This record gives sequence, C-alpha cells and structure tokens, in this order.
Amino acid sequence: MDDWEYEELFEAMNRNYNNYLEKNLSDQLALARTSYDFETVRKEGILENIIVSTAMGEMILSHQKVFIGNLNSIEELLIKYNPNELSGLISCENLADLTTRINNVLISLKELPVDYNSKIES
Repeated sequence: MDDWEYEELFEAMNRNYNNYLEKNLSDQLALARTSYDFETVRKEGILENIIVSTAMGEMILSHQKVFIGNLNSIEELLIKYNPNELSGLISCENLADLTTRINNVLISLKELPVDYNSKIES
C-alpha cells in the first residue's frame, strides 16, 4: 500500500461516509458516493480493493437492508480472500484484523434483508 496506511484507509472512508450523512444524505446515497470517491483507490491494488470492500461492508451493517448489487460485489471479492496472498503487504497484526473484519462482514451481511430496488432514495 503505497499511498495509504492500513487503518488510515478505513478511517478516511468512514470520515467520508459520515460527512455525507451529516449533509443529510440517506445511508444508501452516502454509501454510493463514498464508493465512487474511493473507486480509484480500489484500482491501486488487491489489498486496497479488499479494504475498501470490507469498509463498505461494515458501513452497510448499520443499514436496514443491503442492496443486492452491493451484496454481490462485496461477497464476490471477500469470499475469495486469501490472507496468504497479502502476506508481506501489511503487518501480521493488520492481516489478522482484516481477516476478522472480513469474516464479520460476510457473516453479518447474510443476516440483513436484501433490497432488490436499484433506486437510491436521497
């Protein structure tokens, strides 16, 4: 991770998301805008992509339901997560933390009702 520290990226995403919520955007619209804002970060590498997806998953856990498109894209990436592929890219402590966060997201997203409506209410 050339441009970000591990926790810094999670914090930046949460700060961005909360700023949108403070502007009275709905949680879905705040998530969509945050996702858009960090799209280029996703493309910096596999680690960044996994962190962004994990952070988005954690944000969704505070929602009433999960949009099917978000659910599919997050699950598609995180289900393939292999900590061995990231060895050497981040510290062992951060790798353990990331693994725990990913497992929590994958388990908890399954408990949310799924929203099939692609329209985001503001």
